[in-house]
Amino acid sequence: MKFRRSHTEPVSLNMTPLIDVVFLLLIFFMVSTTFDRPSELKLQLPEVTNGSEIPASAQSVMLISIKDNGQVFLNENAVTYLPDALDAYQDEQARPDLVRVMADERALHRDVSGVLDALSGAGLTNISFQTLAARTHSK
Repeated sequence: MKFRRSHTEPVSLNMTPLIDVVFLLLIFFMVSTTFDRPSELKLQLPEVTNGSEIPASAQSVMLISIKDNGQVFLNENAVTYLPDALDAYQDEQARPDLVRVMADERALHRDVSGVLDALSGAGLTNISFQTLAARTHSK
């Protein structure tokens, strides 16, 4: 007895709908996910009650001030783009022994972080923060 073999086509899987579903899921999760922005986090930072004084041995000190509106000053001169100002400062003068950062208490952490990033990019790593001593409240 002779059996007839049936000719079966190879099974193929159409990938187009699968890719569409994967991209739709990806877009759904990207749109529906919420991210906390660091500027919206409620933080209560500690007060500075004790600190160490900077030794007077630092011969050249660079002073960077950050106002509450985010404006940055380099040695009391307003700066629009800090990395360029740091490069120009180091071209004109020797590398400072110490960089002192003074930030207004209402300055955003984003502005302070931007200054620290610029200092790191310029290769300045000896950085100190100038603060005021905590006031004692008398009753």
